[in-house]
Amino acid sequence: MQDSQFLERLVAVEERSKSNTKRLDEVEGRMDENERILNNVDKSLSVTVEQIKNIAEDLKTTSINFKEAIMRSNTANSKETEILKEKYNELEKKYEKLDTKIEQETIGKDAENWRNSKSKVISWIITAILTIIAGVLGISKFL
Repeated sequence: MQDSQFLERLVAVEERSKSNTKRLDEVEGRMDENERILNNVDKSLSVTVEQIKNIAEDLKTTSINFKEAIMRSNTANSKETEILKEKYNELEKKYEKLDTKIEQETIGKDAENWRNSKSKVISWIITAILTIIAGVLGISKFL
């Protein structure tokens, strides 16, 4: 009986061994598939990380360029503002000169008009007085 028990045990161990071998083969196949998938994911992640680094570098460059452009724009605006201030000051000076000139011309014309008016009024008064005198003298000759 020992041989038959031993034989039965041996058969049972061999069946278990075959079953375990089959399961190990399946597990190894799954493990190989998982390793392949992990390698693909690792490669994809590496590519994605590299793309993110490139995008970050591009954004940094764009940000620096934008900042420089804004600074150049502000500098240009400051220069334009200064030029406009200078032009405004020049126009203000020209306006003051014209205003002074117009004022002098107006005052001069007003003074001249006053003198002319005054001389005309005096002429009329003298003419009226002379007419009255001539009239009085002329009327007395006829009377």
